[in-house]
Amino acid sequence: MNNKQELAAISAVIALITAESSAAQYQAPKPGTPSHPYAAYGRQTTMQYRDITQRRIIKRNR
Repeated sequence: MNNKQELAAISAVIALITAESSAAQYQAPKPGTPSHPYAAYGRQTTMQYRDITQRRIIKRNR
């Protein structure tokens, strides 16, 4: 009985290792290259609006 459990555990580990190696790996995009021009424009616009809003809030509090 113990031999069957060891064999099942070993086969489960081997199956897990082979499944991980055959799965598609995620590759992050290279830094400095935007994924899409519209996405880069949206991020830039959002940061500009945040900056404008924060400056307005700072001016009101002073």
